[in-house]
Amino acid sequence: MSFSMPPWVRTLSIIQRHTAHYIYAIFLVFGVTGCCLNILLLCGRRKFRTVTCCVYMAAASIIMLINLSLGIGTTLFLLNPRHFYFLSPTFSRINTYLLQVTSMMYRWCLVAASFDRYALTSTDLNLRNFAKMHVARRTIVIIIVAWIVLPIHNLIYNTGNMNSSNIYYNAPLLYYHSIFTLTAGCIFPATIMITCAFLTHHNLVLKQKRRQFIIAQHGGNNIEARDQERRRDRQVLLLLIVQVIVFLITIIPLMCSHFYNAMTLNIKNKSIERMTIERFAAYLASLSVYLFPTLSFYLYTMTSSMFRSELKKLIRFILRCNCLRQNVRIEPVGNNIKHRPVTRH
Repeated sequence: MSFSMPPWVRTLSIIQRHTAHYIYAIFLVFGVTGCCLNILLLCGRRKFRTVTCCVYMAAASIIMLINLSLGIGTTLFLLNPRHFYFLSPTFSRINTYLLQVTSMMYRWCLVAASFDRYALTSTDLNLRNFAKMHVARRTIVIIIVAWIVLPIHNLIYNTGNMNSSNIYYNAPLLYYHSIFTLTAGCIFPATIMITCAFLTHHNLVLKQKRRQFIIAQHGGNNIEARDQERRRDRQVLLLLIVQVIVFLITIIPLMCSHFYNAMTLNIKNKSIERMTIERFAAYLASLSVYLFPTLSFYLYTMTSSMFRSELKKLIRFILRCNCLRQNVRIEPVGNNIKHRPVTRH
């Protein structure tokens, strides 16, 4: 009995097979370049180094660089059929663990950055104490340690294949993995970031009203400084809102994927059409996972004029160093031989 797949099933398989190499390679090049520039700017420029929010963003950029290199690098490596023999259960466990660890770390660093902006604009002194440099460093350490420990189940059980029928796969554990990733990696970070964005906007509106009241009471003193502060607050709010929107857009496919995995875990004897659609949806979800780390630098550059200004200064500094290095004149060794002191033994 012959069986022929519908044309659209073959089309989805062809699209996935022929686009994966190119899209992942583009993500890797632009993502690694952007993360490296983020790290250079946020760690190398004093204006950013002394801001607690930028410390969280720098930590997130370092972790995103590791996440992109591990995740996309491994995917591109395994797309070659000759490398399938590397796909052992041990390799799958370690790879799944490292990807979840780095993904959770950078997401919660972004959450901490959002809360830091809210705390800094608050009138509550206890909240404002959160926006201190030593608190930021401790928070980053806590995030790193917590997410090294919490996904440890990935090292014990192979949770990479959610639809496996192997008897060694524990269905309750896979339910736990899907729900854990959905809540801790998607719902909680997104909810906290949205809440912090609204609260930051509310605090900045109150701050603007207080500023206008002071101007009305004391006249036009320090108008330029107040305008500069208002522009800075507006940039911070715009960057936070855009970051939250892009984060939500890129995280929604992953949320849907994990929710679907949890709901369909016990379904067996799936048709070829359904399995093809599931594989293609998982492929799109995997692309969306790497979209935010890839776009982060370009997002900050388009949104913040201060970020663009510091980037221009960094580029000019690098070009100036290259010009000075090229203009260094090297004297021939022979010209100075007669002037050398003679050492007598």
